[in-house]
Amino acid sequence: MIPVSNLDAAMLYAETPEMPMHTMGVLLFETDELPPATNGELSRFDVTRRVFSERIHLIPAFRRRIVQGPLKIGDPHWIEDPAFDLDHHLVRTSLPAPGGMRELCDLVGTFAASCLDRDRPLWKVMLVEGLEGDKLALIMKIHHAAMDGGRAAAIAGELLDTTPEGRAFPPPEEPWIPDREPSVPWLAADTLRTLLGKPRRAIEAAAKVTSAVRARVPSESHASTDENHASKGPLFESPATPFNGALTRNRSVALVDVPFEDVKAIKQAFGTTVNDVILAACTASLRDWLALHGGLPDRPLVATVPVSVRHEGDQAANRVSVIRAHLPIQVADPLERLLRIHEETNRMKMRHQSGGGGDILKNFADVVTNITVPWMLTHAMSLFSSQHLADRLPPLWNLVISNIAGPPEPLYTTGARLTHLFPLGPVQQGSGLNITVMSAIDRLCFGALACADLVPDLEDIGAGFVSEVATLRARA
Repeated sequence: MIPVSNLDAAMLYAETPEMPMHTMGVLLFETDELPPATNGELSRFDVTRRVFSERIHLIPAFRRRIVQGPLKIGDPHWIEDPAFDLDHHLVRTSLPAPGGMRELCDLVGTFAASCLDRDRPLWKVMLVEGLEGDKLALIMKIHHAAMDGGRAAAIAGELLDTTPEGRAFPPPEEPWIPDREPSVPWLAADTLRTLLGKPRRAIEAAAKVTSAVRARVPSESHASTDENHASKGPLFESPATPFNGALTRNRSVALVDVPFEDVKAIKQAFGTTVNDVILAACTASLRDWLALHGGLPDRPLVATVPVSVRHEGDQAANRVSVIRAHLPIQVADPLERLLRIHEETNRMKMRHQSGGGGDILKNFADVVTNITVPWMLTHAMSLFSSQHLADRLPPLWNLVISNIAGPPEPLYTTGARLTHLFPLGPVQQGSGLNITVMSAIDRLCFGALACADLVPDLEDIGAGFVSEVATLRARA
């Protein structure tokens, strides 16, 4: 058995029916070059199942599930699931006519709305047929406790091939051995050990958080001399918007893409970064959407931007920190918006590096999980959700915007060529919109997941992103 890290466990404790905590990926494949199936050949679903069966040993998290002690007082563990069955994790469906992106987005939204079964390994994959042009889609859903978005993207290299012919996978050198279910006495003893060690671990984690906060003071003081620097505002500086509030169980999805070469050309022309261009395009899109849904707020939006802090060889499921970026939605000129965002992200990166921000999320999770017990945290989140408290409190941030590096080379599965890889991240109470962008070969794929009752017309946000990239490209 493997103890679940405190940061990974926090993803479990935070989950409620209104706030599933999984990441998703929507993979689209061209099947034009595949020969038509003949009698006696395996179906696409059977072939997909064979691929997963042959390669699942390369993704250990896919055969591990959660176990926890009595009364949910002790910390959770991962075990190699003795009841693992691949058929519980692979499903197939077909899109209704006409099988376009609108129908696919509706299906993905429905799939995103439900939590994964805690009695099994925390992932599920849906094979989707019936798309226009005889395309194929795989929709992957993986709990954040099992892996963050960066690691989830990396498993494409394990499941897919770099040539249409594929590659042979020999069986693993050592056979997989499932764990035995832990006994109640063992779990009770582990719970006691955990409780006895909590005070010491809480003090150590609190000391690390305090040290990181103190390290930020010089950079904060320096930053405050900049009149245009809005980042030294109060904790609740995020303006109220329609997409900030209590979540319902309904989800909507928008999937669009732009040429990656256009984004890189904009970056080069104006001396910014790919991430700056993405934030600028999101800002323009949100500006247009807010103008039609209640009007622009009087101050910048606050976006939480995850930053990977994973080191080579790090096997933790989640190794991520965050920066807070202020999006200048009041600025009308596209180029001025981009340059302001570039200045903002440079400041935020400097503060993050000087303040020891790399481990602050991990250390904060260590503090919270060691001064409480899982039962208390899960019930607190359930109460927060059921009482719609996010409707009564100002938001800590407006939305999440992530940028994940995707595969740089063509990939295939059983001869079908990957053309798009759309990422989707979870929404949180008080923040009903998550935008995640990933490069995939020659495309930049934009995925937006939202609480459908907070964010109507989500497809307009996707369309606005595409439009702004085209606008900036024309000025590059």
